[in-house]
Amino acid sequence: MNFFKKFSITTQLVINGLLTILIFVSMILLTYSQINNIIIKKNRNYTIEITSNIKQNMTTYYGEIKSMMNNLAYDPMIQNYIMEADPYELYLANKDLTTICNNAITVKQEIIDVVLLSDNGKYFSLRGRSEVAKSLRNTSFDDGKVHVTSLQTLQTPSSYDPIFIQFGMNVYSASSSKNYRQKIGYIAVLVDMKPIFKEINKFSSNTEIKYYLIDKAGGIYSENDPLNISDKPYIFKDVINNKNNIVNGNKVTDINGSKNLVLVYDIPEIESKIISFVPEKELFSEVSEVRKKVIFFLVIANALLAVLFLLIIRNITQPVKKLVNFMNSVKSGNIRNMKNKVQLEGYSEIHVLSHEFNEMMGEISNLTHRLLETSSKLYEAEIVKEKAELAFLRSQINPHFLYNTFEVIKGIASEENNETIYEMTRALAMIFRYSVNGSNEVLLDEEIKIIQAYVQINKIRFSERIDVFYEFSGETLNVTVLKMILQPIVENAIFHGLEPKMVKGRLWIGSRISEGKVIIWVKDDGMGIDAEQLQKMQLQFKNPSALEQPGTSKKSGIGLCNVNNRIKLTYGNEYGLSISSMPDAGTEVNITIPLRR
Repeated sequence: MNFFKKFSITTQLVINGLLTILIFVSMILLTYSQINNIIIKKNRNYTIEITSNIKQNMTTYYGEIKSMMNNLAYDPMIQNYIMEADPYELYLANKDLTTICNNAITVKQEIIDVVLLSDNGKYFSLRGRSEVAKSLRNTSFDDGKVHVTSLQTLQTPSSYDPIFIQFGMNVYSASSSKNYRQKIGYIAVLVDMKPIFKEINKFSSNTEIKYYLIDKAGGIYSENDPLNISDKPYIFKDVINNKNNIVNGNKVTDINGSKNLVLVYDIPEIESKIISFVPEKELFSEVSEVRKKVIFFLVIANALLAVLFLLIIRNITQPVKKLVNFMNSVKSGNIRNMKNKVQLEGYSEIHVLSHEFNEMMGEISNLTHRLLETSSKLYEAEIVKEKAELAFLRSQINPHFLYNTFEVIKGIASEENNETIYEMTRALAMIFRYSVNGSNEVLLDEEIKIIQAYVQINKIRFSERIDVFYEFSGETLNVTVLKMILQPIVENAIFHGLEPKMVKGRLWIGSRISEGKVIIWVKDDGMGIDAEQLQKMQLQFKNPSALEQPGTSKKSGIGLCNVNNRIKLTYGNEYGLSISSMPDAGTEVNITIPLRR
């Protein structure tokens, strides 16, 4: 530890950083080397096994097709059909041929057609595809073996045009009495590749490993081409030619922008190749064995790093902890400690920090006494001011009417059967009783009832010239709000928005909960506000001046500014009113308050 103290903090950190980088680089290189060797070997062996099974399956399939074709070629009915010249006999034999061929391919759903051609020009297609039969008319081989053609596409009336390969062989006469052992025709079996590849994919439980068939002419087939390389034969050319040694399964190769492990198997029976691609991500899907080694090296590396860091941190943190403890004692309220000095030992930077801190504490000590003397007085004055201002705002909003007088008027209206005066007086009495009784906060549901009473009075006044729509969310009805925050806004919408309109207007009042806040809106389709006045109101909402200039609210009556100031004084500056408007289009006022139940 004494040896390390001879170096500066910068030197120690540089040494520690270099050692950290060296350790982690060595660990990462060793870990990934092990990962590559183990996983590539495992997946290569797995892919070789699967691809070998596919090759064996294709070889077996070739043998089955060959056996079936030999049975068909030397079937007496087929022999007679090929050598028969009488049209009527050919017509009768045609049905028998259909039955024979159908029976032969019953378990081979991938066979899409069986075609017979005679040397004298006759042809037969199991599926009635005369164009297919005619296209094979000149096909012939010099022996009796089964040959396989390149991949071809069969045009059909449906949306599915199968890609097929053709198994074909010459037919020789088996009749000892007629053309014995002479070539009399040709038989072909057309096999759809899609069902075959579905069976191939069943060999592998890993659907990410993809297989491609390349025929002798370079044609490419795959049931699913995720690498999008079927239309890029030059890629397969590099694979087949083993360019850059990419097909031995020993390394990952970039194929068309995707890294894969590549293996190629010849299938000489059908003169084709099977190519398998194993995506790199699949090579690294099983890392449990390597993970143990990674954890081991991480533990060792972290242990070494911990020792090195402790040596350095110890020389730094001891004086810093002493300084922090001293600061905490001052923070806890022990003001007397501000006059004391903290003594720190350590690097030169620590001594500088100690000196500057003691100088700062001396300045703070001198200022603290003066601040303490004035802060309590200012705080008390501020509280008194805010209480007075809040009471002033509420006194402006609370109506000053006599409730008993309303009751007398309501009784007289009832006796005189004047329903209009009765309803107006009842609503007005409800508003008065609500405004003078109870606490400063109420449920939104209670506030809504007062608004409905207020709206009823105005609808009577304006002879049903106003349509009102209530859109309050049910989950907001039990939310706590300030009393009488809606009435001034609704009043403003009616008297400044809808009344000057002189035609029937609409008013929407509603609420919702958004991002933990309650939004209450009042919207009208009235006269709107010009841009200059709107800008002034928006500025006043953001920077309220009603507290400094109470005469402003008194002049304008019960207005939007009073409501905005009440909300900000009660809940904080992030809450309050916002307004948007367009001339002749209407005005919308949004009230934002905290969600409280």
